Amino acid sequence: MKQLLLLLALCPLLLWAQDDEKYLAGAVPVENGKVVFSKEIQVPNQTKQQVYETALAWANQRFTGEDMRVAYQNPEAGELAATGKEYIVFSSTVLSLDRALMSYQVRIRTADALCSIELTNIRYEYNVSYQRDPERYVAEEWIVDKYALRNETKLNRITGKFRRKTIDFADELFQSAAKAFGQSDVQVQPAPQEKATLANTAVNESKYNDKSNESQASPAGFTAMDVASIPSTLKQLMPKSTLRIKMADNNITDLGAEWKGFGNMFGKNIASVSVDAEGEFSQQVKDGEVYTLQFSSDDAVWMIIECSKQGETQEGGRTTIVGEVLHVWVK
Repeated sequence: MKQLLLLLALCPLLLWAQDDEKYLAGAVPVENGKVVFSKEIQVPNQTKQQVYETALAWANQRFTGEDMRVAYQNPEAGELAATGKEYIVFSSTVLSLDRALMSYQVRIRTADALCSIELTNIRYEYNVSYQRDPERYVAEEWIVDKYALRNETKLNRITGKFRRKTIDFADELFQSAAKAFGQSDVQVQPAPQEKATLANTAVNESKYNDKSNESQASPAGFTAMDVASIPSTLKQLMPKSTLRIKMADNNITDLGAEWKGFGNMFGKNIASVSVDAEGEFSQQVKDGEVYTLQFSSDDAVWMIIECSKQGETQEGGRTTIVGEVLHVWVK
């Protein structure tokens, strides 16, 4: 009788341990120093265009609302990306709510009969009682094995709950995409390290495809610089400077642009700007066309970024133009 009672007492602990297994060593994949959750969805008998259209329809439905949007579309390459901010809830009662705001990026590549999805660039904001501003964490320094596990067998109390909920979020995201393709849970498989089917579009993330390093004569008085080398002090000046967009071929100029920032999309350094959706630049610029972003203070241009348009998204009366960075010149 005592043995039976002991076994019954241990059952919850055994179930808890089994439940924890999916969150232990290796559950958070790291590629080239970045946390990247990835899945491949097999879509038999579908062309690249059909897969892309289904993926885009799913993304447009999934990433709606404040701070969530499809940020990049490239039908020809079969690529799209979305950004989002959502709360992950650790516990909720009548008297308390323990949650964190998680921001992330979703990248999708499509090919014939295949959709590859990545969840990356994960960051958290977490309100704590001992200070006014929230704590800020990045996944690489918070939920990986080194920081979230004890002896690879147990979850740490604080970082472990972030790890658990992030893994759950990734699973739910991928299953949502799979259902859009009419797939069951079993048919969604982890994406391998090397994607043979997507070999032509896959990019080594450790070597950002920074074309700003390519040799080209700098404008008089300017020095060439790659995106990674731009000092933070200069990046802070960019939103405060006057921004002018100039197209190389037809001399169209847009003075009403707003700087959105640098980023990385499918291994490419990108620069994003917001422009009037009805403006001449927004109406005229085509994918692949080259244009320059010119930043000036006191009527003197101090930075020029040459870009090739990669895509755009609509936000009310504004259009966000995403361009691959070709060259950066600083005075």
